[in-house]
Amino acid sequence: MSFMSVSQYAKHAGMSRQALYTWEAKQGFPTRVGGKIDQTACDAYLKQFRDSHDPRTKNANSKPAPARGKPKTGSELVDMSVAEIKQHLARCTGQAIEMDEDERAALAAKAVGLYLSEGPDNPPVTFGGYRLAMNDCPQWESEIVAGGAFGLSAFDVVGDCREHVLYVVEDESDTYPVIPALLYVLGKDE
Repeated sequence: MSFMSVSQYAKHAGMSRQALYTWEAKQGFPTRVGGKIDQTACDAYLKQFRDSHDPRTKNANSKPAPARGKPKTGSELVDMSVAEIKQHLARCTGQAIEMDEDERAALAAKAVGLYLSEGPDNPPVTFGGYRLAMNDCPQWESEIVAGGAFGLSAFDVVGDCREHVLYVVEDESDTYPVIPALLYVLGKDE
């Protein structure tokens, strides 16, 4: 077994770091080990999606990609109980530690079904930074989950997404819609 950083594996596999994070969010992609990518396991996973004419086949051969029109496995919101989400997050500690902060913030919002906006033009008014909302263009302050006028840092976005999904309901048996394959971005970095 050979372990690589995200940057090293992305270069090895002939893709950008963002592309690697996208693949990593898919169901079945091998989980990180101690924050590192398992080269052998990831090569085997990618092999099934690359055809024989792809110049990257020396790293990971594949078969044809799934037909378009079918939903991508692991990209839909699924209702999970808060207890299940907590258990899942406990297993994800440290998996996103090397991830780019802005990419992680974007995936964190997507993982919990919130909308992330950035910049001084966030309606109705903001002075920069990120803001989380329940819809993509919040018209009223009550639709804004976090960020308000002064915005959030990328680090704050991840923390607020984690808190939102864990504390928005009172009973741990209640469910909340999440994308399980993306929950690793909410894991603690300890």
